[in-house]
Amino acid sequence: MTNGPENDLIGSFGDFISAWDFSSPPAVLVLILAALYIVGSARLAMRTTANTGFWGNFAAGLTGFALLAFALAGPLDVYAADLFAMHTTQHIVIAMFAAPLLLIARPMPAYIWAFPRPIRTGAGTALTEAAIVIRVLRALTRPAVALPLFLGSLYLWHIPGAYNASLQNEWLHLVMHFTMFAPAVFFWWPIIGPPPIRTPLSYPQRIVFLLLAVTPSALLAAIITLSNSVIFSVHIDNPGHFDWSPTEDQRIGGLLMWIPGNFVFLSTMTVLFFKWFADEERKSARKLTNRPPRRSRRTVPPEPSATPTEVTDDERK
Repeated sequence: MTNGPENDLIGSFGDFISAWDFSSPPAVLVLILAALYIVGSARLAMRTTANTGFWGNFAAGLTGFALLAFALAGPLDVYAADLFAMHTTQHIVIAMFAAPLLLIARPMPAYIWAFPRPIRTGAGTALTEAAIVIRVLRALTRPAVALPLFLGSLYLWHIPGAYNASLQNEWLHLVMHFTMFAPAVFFWWPIIGPPPIRTPLSYPQRIVFLLLAVTPSALLAAIITLSNSVIFSVHIDNPGHFDWSPTEDQRIGGLLMWIPGNFVFLSTMTVLFFKWFADEERKSARKLTNRPPRRSRRTVPPEPSATPTEVTDDERK
């Protein structure tokens, strides 16, 4: 995060998009994690038959890390202290795009293969069902825990005092980033369900889980957007990028939280609905395939009565 007064006014889109700073701790961490992911994925690709699913996951992982770099080392971070809209977009990119994409990538095997064999062996032991890491992760990704953590972190950091303090203290700002990203990962885990922890939710339950997050997040965005005064005083003396006043900046940030943020929820619910429909279709087709063939109804002829010849013989007796 760069202090606002040190930044020149944004004169063009080129000035904005070219503002990068990889010296911050989050930026360095993103670079290290991305490098490990690429190395591990390359080793996996050389040792296994990489199918279409592997490359799709790998593309999702690269996109997730690119978005993290854009949010934590790019212009969103450089101008986060100047504009509320930039800071809000930074959190949207981290929590609503990068976090689910990294879960879609299923990065755990890649990270295991990024290290030498002794570390891989230890990691395999640490990721067994009974390991403390898995038990803690399973507890944090339970829907009843993940949803309050996600919404709680969202509301906590939009308390004016907490928000203002995060932009005035570098270390507190790092805590803010971590407590926005980690709960987002826990929140999206029950929706995506990557290994080593599969989701316990069915498709209808995942849709309901997302619906429970839509209203609280939209309510917070509405409060910020419709406010007639500046809620976050740290932005009152912003440099005036794009000729935005502090009130306009706040409203734009609220709209960004409101529309793109909820669009992600609604589009995900749509995808889940169609997956649910396709899953039900497969189940119905499987039942029809496995159903035993119906036996044709054939009329069983009645027990034959005595023949005329036999009757004649009895009568003779």
